[in-house]
Amino acid sequence: MINKNKIVVTGGSGRFAQSLKEIKCKYKFIYPKKTELDITNVNSIRKYLKKNKSQSVLHLAGLSRPMIEHEQNIRKSINLNIIGTANLTNVCS
Repeated sequence: MINKNKIVVTGGSGRFAQSLKEIKCKYKFIYPKKTELDITNVNSIRKYLKKNKSQSVLHLAGLSRPMIEHEQNIRKSINLNIIGTANLTNVCS
């Protein structure tokens, strides 16, 4: 059974997620570690979401700033920010 109050949050160790962890609300946020949910791997996403039966996903994972990080590691930037987002979108649709 899907839990409507359960929300899986990607990027749980990031700045925005850290602030989100301090908010009290009726929703149960789940913050999987990168080893539990690899957004660059479609099978990992399917397996994790099926196991946790959440209604929603809040996608906060990605490589952000400084921009030098993107320039020095373009493959990581593309994998996380483009491919990972596309994988999550496809699985959730």
